[in-house]
Amino acid sequence: MVDYSELRKKFRAKNPKLGEKRRKKNLAIKNIAREYERKRAELSGGPPVFTKGPAFYVLIVLLLVVIGSVVVPGIMSGSLTMGKKRIERNQLNARKAMTSLSIALGRYRFHVGEYPTDEEGLAVLAFRKPKEIYRIRKAHPGWDGPYVNHIVKDPWGNDYFYARRPEGGEPVLYSCGPDGRAGSTDDILPDVLDFNAAFRDTSWTNHWAPCELRGIVVAPNEDTKLRVQEQMKEYD
Repeated sequence: MVDYSELRKKFRAKNPKLGEKRRKKNLAIKNIAREYERKRAELSGGPPVFTKGPAFYVLIVLLLVVIGSVVVPGIMSGSLTMGKKRIERNQLNARKAMTSLSIALGRYRFHVGEYPTDEEGLAVLAFRKPKEIYRIRKAHPGWDGPYVNHIVKDPWGNDYFYARRPEGGEPVLYSCGPDGRAGSTDDILPDVLDFNAAFRDTSWTNHWAPCELRGIVVAPNEDTKLRVQEQMKEYD
């Protein structure tokens, strides 16, 4: 019969020796590895040693200045170019709006006989609800709008300024421009001729005109004007 207690005693006695051997073996391997690294460093001259004197920091500063002089102007010029393009696009859109509004005002006058009052403003040109259209046509029987789809603010978020002149003539219409201040040099004004475009070319009405405007004739000479006026009398 096997005496296990005796076997355990034998193995316990041997185990510390085996552990000591392994520890010594591992220690020897590590020492060899360290010696190898030391020898290799000696043969290669050792790791490079940098001394950071004043010249080193002067060189770093010069490099930063050179990089900044190249990168920063590029960024600034790019942002300025984008800003300039944005301003030019806004001015172009504002000028287009000036043209559309002045032509719409001319067409309104073509039908109604006068420009909107200051109280009515530009809103009277736009599409309205049926009840509002009824009130407008009751006040202005010739109204045949809408003359524009809707009235929006200018590209800088400000309202377009409109006012009817008491003495008559074309109304006051403009955008305050980028600075948002009226009367400054960047105000955007319409072309005065656009207010009368509806009278110069009536093709937009399919050559129809209300009775009170049929006496207005644009002709190349007086003889043609008289002949056309005689013909128009048949429709009065």
